[in-house]
Order: sequence, then C-alpha cells, then structure tokens
Amino acid sequence: MNTEEYEKILKEGERVDWHGVQVPSELINGRVTTWANQLKHEIDKLEGELSDFKGTQIDKRKAYLKALYGNLQNSPYKLNGDFYLLKKKRIEKEMEGESKKKTTKTSKKTSSETTKTDTTSRRTKKSDLIFGKNKK
Repeated sequence: MNTEEYEKILKEGERVDWHGVQVPSELINGRVTTWANQLKHEIDKLEGELSDFKGTQIDKRKAYLKALYGNLQNSPYKLNGDFYLLKKKRIEKEMEGESKKKTTKTSKKTSSETTKTDTTSRRTKKSDLIFGKNKK
C-alpha cells in the first residue's frame, strides 16, 4: 500500500470499532485479525495470571498489559506498513488543521469598556483567610 492509498483510507475510510478505537475498515485484513486474535489470547492469559503477583510486580505487569493492549489497538496501522505511526499522526494533523480552517469563530467586541484594577491592593477571594481580616 503506497502513501496516497493510505492517506485516502485514513481520510475517507469507513470506521469500525477495533478494541475501543475507531479504525478504517480497509486496514483490517486477515493478517491483522489473526495477529490480533493471538495477542488478545495472550493478554487474556496474562490477566488471568495477574492475581498471582503482589506488590511492585503487579504494577509492572499491569504496565506491560497496558502496552500490549496499546499494540493491539494500533495493529491495523502497524501491520499495514506504518509501524511507528508517523504517517497516521501526520495525516491526522493535516485533517485537524483543515477542520480548524473550516470552523473559525468570529466574535464581535460589544463594548470597549475596560475596568481599572487597583494594583496596590492585595485583596483576593480568600485574602481574609490568608492575611487575616483587613478593613479598608
């Protein structure tokens, strides 16, 4: 798959739910599903063994499982040639920039009144608690 096809799929592809993440359906092929099923089986097995650990070992194991789950969520991109997700991030950044250009906010200033604050006063909402009760 070349870059133009990949970009078209990411921008215009129909999205489906893939382990909690929306992914273009064209990226999910037989290789991705086979690899993901095997990884999901291993994650389930490791989660079953999680009760055997105590203390810091359980924290390390949970972090490892979180990383494996992240790999599972990103597998459609990684197994289609974007291993470091650089193309995906670049394309999403371009899409975000285009959407910001389309939805620009226009605001009018209703009045030009400005308030002048007393810079010598140390009065805040909780100045009574901080400095004690000060009367002016």
